[in-house]
Order: sequence, then C-alpha cells, then structure tokens
Amino acid sequence: MFVLLGPVLGVLIAFSVVAIAIRGYAADLYGVPIAFLFSLVVCAITGPVDAVLAWVVPISVRAPLTAIVGAAVAVGLVLFLGALLGGMTLPLHTLIPIAVIGALNTGACSLLAHRRSRTT
Repeated sequence: MFVLLGPVLGVLIAFSVVAIAIRGYAADLYGVPIAFLFSLVVCAITGPVDAVLAWVVPISVRAPLTAIVGAAVAVGLVLFLGALLGGMTLPLHTLIPIAVIGALNTGACSLLAHRRSRTT
C-alpha cells in the first residue's frame, strides 16, 4: 500500500500544500517527478516501520506514530540531500511543509493499509 499509493498521495498532497501556501493554484508540472520520487523513498522507508507497529500497537496509536516517523524521514532525507549537495542548511519555515507532507502521506497510507477483521 505504501509503495503503490504513497507516491500518488504525495504528489496530490504536495500540490494541495503549494496551493494553500500561494493562495491559489499554479499548474507547475516540473515538480511532479520530484514529488513522486521523494514520496516513493519516504514511503519505502516508513512502510516497514508501519508493518512492525501493526504487530504491536492498535491502529489508533499506529497511524499517528507512522505519521511522526514519516515526517522525520522526510525532513531527514531533505537534510541529508542538502548536506550531500554542498552543505546547504534549510531554514525551519522550509522544513515544516516537508514534514507536513511526509506526515499526511504516511499517516493516510497507514490508515488505508489497516485490515479490519470482523469477528461476528
């Protein structure tokens, strides 16, 4: 679920955050492959964490924990790429939308990956 639906959700959430930030819609398709690949990496790292948490905690605790891990992975990936590409440091107001996108993306994937079992 994470690797299949996560990148698509990541692109949609990124466009939503950009539309809210600029108070409108700007059709800039150059960021779609970047958002897709970034979401793919974040979801590929966070998916196994969610799978381990599925055995230990209920969904009411697992989804927020997975969202927190997704936000941390997204910010960590941006900071790692910034350090790798010349030691750039990003200000906090730039990292907050990235953390929100990572958290919403992985939290939604965690909720969608949950299996309900009816024991009636």
